[in-house]
Amino acid sequence: MKTKFIILLSLCFFFSMPVKAQDPTKKIMQGLLGKGKLDESKLPEAYTFDWEFKTEIRTAKNDPMQMDYLINSNSKNYFGMVMSSKELKGKGTMRIVMDSKEKISIMFMNMNGQNMAQITKIKDQKSSKKEPKYSFKEIGTKTILGYTCYGMQMENADFITDVYFTLDAPVNFSAFFAFANNKNSPKGFDPALLKVLEEDALLMEITAVHKKKSKNNFTMTAISLEEKKTDIKKEDYQFMSFGMGF
Repeated sequence: MKTKFIILLSLCFFFSMPVKAQDPTKKIMQGLLGKGKLDESKLPEAYTFDWEFKTEIRTAKNDPMQMDYLINSNSKNYFGMVMSSKELKGKGTMRIVMDSKEKISIMFMNMNGQNMAQITKIKDQKSSKKEPKYSFKEIGTKTILGYTCYGMQMENADFITDVYFTLDAPVNFSAFFAFANNKNSPKGFDPALLKVLEEDALLMEITAVHKKKSKNNFTMTAISLEEKKTDIKKEDYQFMSFGMGF
């Protein structure tokens, strides 16, 4: 049973939000943001968070990009992300809130003294008719940020990927898993297993090695996890109705 938990967790995270090597900022944005503009009337007055989880993404071709997750330990309805990359350095900050209840993403930008925001619909995930073949094996445990992390190695025709997660952190990715599409899981896995993992797991490390093209290699590593209050207030932003060109 424990092995199935590890496999399903690894797959749901890894395949729900792929990180491509060519341009991590652009590719992540393309994967997360859908199309279609909405008004802000359905948004809460503020999105509040009480934890910050910092990670670093490295690819073979690009400079490191820091991806910080904002987590509300009392809500599974949304989570936030803060992106820092060479392209954004010195230009301001960009925060994205993924709201699974309203099925929208909101981009909050603080640039050149202006606070702007844009709402987009989240793309509907479709199951693939051709299911890729994977093999799995447990690779033991390691300690990351003081937490015991469980490892799983996944392999398909293109990648060998090592994933480590912990069940001991004070917060988890339950809000992230609200976006997970069970249709993307391999045949034979019970969606009920995902339900259990939603309550406890926090991803701490991914190392993906492409079998033929090293330029497609990438890693994601946890940097820090700390209790930190963050509020993103709707009234502080001017909402835009035009596209951002991602």
